[in-house]
Amino acid sequence: MVQTLTNALLSLTAFVLWVCSGIYTALADVCSVIKHVLAPALSPLLRLLNPITTKIGDVVYAALRPLPDWCGITLIAGITGIVLLLWFRTISNQDAITRSKDEMKAHLLALKLFKDDLRTVLLSQVRLFWAGAKLQRYVLTPVLLAMPLMLLMLAQLGVRYQWRPIHVGERVVLKVNVDAEKINPDTITLADAPGVNVEAGPVPGGDIVAWRLAGAKPGLHELAINVGDHKITKEIAVGDKLMRVSALRPGRDWTEQLLNPIESPLPAGGPVRSIEIVYPQLDSFVIGADWWVLYFLIISIGVALIFKPVFGVKF
Repeated sequence: MVQTLTNALLSLTAFVLWVCSGIYTALADVCSVIKHVLAPALSPLLRLLNPITTKIGDVVYAALRPLPDWCGITLIAGITGIVLLLWFRTISNQDAITRSKDEMKAHLLALKLFKDDLRTVLLSQVRLFWAGAKLQRYVLTPVLLAMPLMLLMLAQLGVRYQWRPIHVGERVVLKVNVDAEKINPDTITLADAPGVNVEAGPVPGGDIVAWRLAGAKPGLHELAINVGDHKITKEIAVGDKLMRVSALRPGRDWTEQLLNPIESPLPAGGPVRSIEIVYPQLDSFVIGADWWVLYFLIISIGVALIFKPVFGVKF
């Protein structure tokens, strides 16, 4: 009996894992299709928008530079919460949200009062579900409309709170991802840069050509990589203070362009797919790779909830 039960549980577990694997594969395929379908439109659009948002981000952070790092992201998150609250009040149908919530309360009351009437209970459950679906539609519509601007803003926050610049004397790895069928990796060279010292490289390894660099002078510097007859540049950040850090110069992939907005994408069809610098991550309970997104969301949502009754917003 015990053995039979054990075998049944093992079979059930294997079935659940198989179903989850199938769902994961299907979702990955769907996302891949969506990604390629949107690429012809989003890649040129991001090429246009990213320089604009980067200039805005530089201006904002120039104004915030005198403040502590944690204060800057807190202020931005708080303002974002208020702006999104006003956006929601303007775009959403507040009367429809109120009606949907009243309908849900009425159906919940009907479930409690007529719990012995099976027909009424079933109808109330269906109507409750429908009212909830309508409420979600009214709530999600302004959220989805605000999502593109939020993603552009989060990308700008990411290049300032995800990593930190290397210190003077600190080492970092530069990786150039090339298409070995279009160019011989051994012919790629790195020109001398005033802000860094080249300690080792180039070291080819398949499609990757790598150098070990060390910071020499604080500031934003430009590395020049010679690829055949062309020169491709990559920004590198050196210093002790928080500044924008462009870890990747992307290719034509629009998702890479979205997450790495500082530098323009590499030419389509060229021999270089991407250029990456492996920066150290920020170490902090407020900013840094492990915390900044969570902290930003907590502050912005918290501020929105606090000011919700002040602005009379319903959701």
